[in-house]
Amino acid sequence: MTKADEEAIREIELRFNQAWGRHDPDAMVESLVDDAQVVTVNGAWTKTRDGFRDLMRRLHGANGPFRSSTRETPEMHVRFLAPDVAVMHSRFHIYGDVDESERTSIGTRVVRKLDGRWRTVAVQNTDVRSGRRH
Repeated sequence: MTKADEEAIREIELRFNQAWGRHDPDAMVESLVDDAQVVTVNGAWTKTRDGFRDLMRRLHGANGPFRSSTRETPEMHVRFLAPDVAVMHSRFHIYGDVDESERTSIGTRVVRKLDGRWRTVAVQNTDVRSGRRH
């Protein structure tokens, strides 16, 4: 639970954003364990690393809604639950989505340190909708 651990966890998000911008599903799943579960902002629930990779291939492919989008994460908060387990909440923005020109979302990422490396075990994302009470 060092500053280096916190930075390594934040790097997972930043590398994901870079992979998103390159539309590289193989790099998007780099931090996921094999049985990682991901729930997207639209409610798609994948239960494996391969399942999430397949979803990202469709969404970032030639006809996918994210094919020309970029993603950034201006806000991240890391909380350690144990020396080898942490949760990160983040606010992120996606620009250039074919369906929505801009979207803001909040994400929850659960990570675990395995063999000296922080890995993602679960992700939940929720869109922030304007006009709704928070």
